[in-house]
Amino acid sequence: MNSQAKGYALRALLCALCLGAGWLMGTAWAQSTWVDEINGSLNFYKTSYPGSNWEPYSQRLQMVKEAVDRGDTKTVKKEMGTWFKMLRARDQGIHDVAADELFNFAVMVTPIQEYGITVPPAPGSEPGY
Repeated sequence: MNSQAKGYALRALLCALCLGAGWLMGTAWAQSTWVDEINGSLNFYKTSYPGSNWEPYSQRLQMVKEAVDRGDTKTVKKEMGTWFKMLRARDQGIHDVAADELFNFAVMVTPIQEYGITVPPAPGSEPGY
C-alpha cells in the first residue's frame, strides 16, 4: 500500500471512530435526558409551590437517573412506578394541580414501555397504561 492510500485509510478509520463515539455518546445522553426533563419540571413546581415537600420526589428521581446511567432497568422500573404512585397519592401534601401536571408531563416523556413501568390510573378511572 502506498503512502497516499495509507493516509486515506487512516483518515477513514479516524472518521469512523469519531462517528461511532458520537453515536454512543448521543445514545447515552438521550437515555438520561428524559429524567433531566422531569427533574426540570419538578424544579419549576418546587418554585411555584414552595409550601410542599418536594424532596422525596427529587431523591427518587436522582435514584432513577443513577439507575439509567448504569443501565439498571429493574431499578428504573421500580423507582418510577413508586414515583408515579407518590404523585397520584399527593404524597407529602403536594398541590393537586402540580401533581396532575407533573404526572401528565412525566407520562409523556418517560419511556414507559421500554422499562415496563406501571403507571397508576387516575382515581375513579379504569387502568389504561
